[in-house]
Amino acid sequence: MSSWTSSESSASSVSSMKVTKPEVKIGKVLYSKSNAYSVLDFIGEGCYGKVAVCRNLETFEVVAIKILKNDPTIKQDTEKELSMLKMISVMDADSTNVVKFFEQFEHEGNICLVFEVLDCDLIYLLKERQRQPLSLDEIRGITHQLLVALVTLKHLGILHADIKPDNIMIVNRKEQPLKVKLIDFGNAIPASKIKLGLEIQPVGYRAPEITLGLPYNENIDVWSVGCIMAFLFLPGNLFAVNCEYQMMKHIICVLGQPDDYLLQAGKYTENYFTEDEEAGVSHYRLMTPEEFEAANNEKPKQQDSCREIPKPLEDMIALPPDEESTEGEVENRKAFLDLLKQMLHLDGQQRISASQALQHPFITMPQQADSGRLSSLIAIRVSNDELQIPPSEENVDFDSKTSIFKRIRKFIRRISAAFYRMATLLDSL
Repeated sequence: MSSWTSSESSASSVSSMKVTKPEVKIGKVLYSKSNAYSVLDFIGEGCYGKVAVCRNLETFEVVAIKILKNDPTIKQDTEKELSMLKMISVMDADSTNVVKFFEQFEHEGNICLVFEVLDCDLIYLLKERQRQPLSLDEIRGITHQLLVALVTLKHLGILHADIKPDNIMIVNRKEQPLKVKLIDFGNAIPASKIKLGLEIQPVGYRAPEITLGLPYNENIDVWSVGCIMAFLFLPGNLFAVNCEYQMMKHIICVLGQPDDYLLQAGKYTENYFTEDEEAGVSHYRLMTPEEFEAANNEKPKQQDSCREIPKPLEDMIALPPDEESTEGEVENRKAFLDLLKQMLHLDGQQRISASQALQHPFITMPQQADSGRLSSLIAIRVSNDELQIPPSEENVDFDSKTSIFKRIRKFIRRISAAFYRMATLLDSL
């Protein structure tokens, strides 16, 4: 696979950077042509530089500044990101649910990108909620915002191509608990630069047309948003995020195998599937791990021992058996499943578009009382790998004993699906 420019590298997200040390320290003042920013703290660092929290000395506004390393090898990646940011900056960031980009400048040879400060990503949100899934009403609100962002990007001719939980940020948990924005356009590509074989999208949130090497369009981002919906509902990644082979295996378990016409046309089908002949009829099947290793000179990673083998999507989203379920709750769950199936259609050309999804009943239906029954999969142990939990936990203040007692009390009060409903209600208080 190749990049959309001559550069073979691609800009990585702030959250995945590796350590480097630009010569900028706390207390340093950074000067643009029109503003001066005092560095208050650093919130991320990596192979591309650091992210600093700064205060505008004139307006006193707090901003986030991405300070990129002065390195010619990343120049093209920086130019790609800047071109995307300039395109999205013409839109109203608050109404279109994308991160607000203020300006760029240079400091001692380092390119600096100035953004609004946002609160936390979806991974942190779930961890703070002690990995309790979101209600369907909460998922509806977040999905609506992301679809609006995708419609905006399509209007601008941009594919984000890196939608994952850590690239979706809560704006302010206290004032706007579920207001989200899409961040990190370092891997975004203009629709005019689409070509077969691009290595885009993170594993686990990658559309099958990218994995198989099929023609694609902006609907690859719709697939990723569908994966986000499932992530918030389960909670946990719907597909494996640490191995492409396991990801394809999970896709087949959850959604079924891509049709033969897709596999026949796929540039990279032979990396994952083999053809068998029975009675003169050829058909595709997923390679065994041994066949995959032989074909790709790469051993697939093992299934996470903390994760159950994926089930068909209908089984995952099934309404928990509960005689107290209302008709509205049942319809809400059915609408959620229907939209999710359309967003996760294996054929990207038949997948629902972002604008069509905004008109789907799950998005347009009124809020349901207690619509957020938690998934029946909540009992499954969820590993840190599944939630992609960042290693740093110093900013998380959980009272573990209180949490244990609370869960015990909830279990005593309610069991099965009724227990899940009570958990959601208590979380909302």
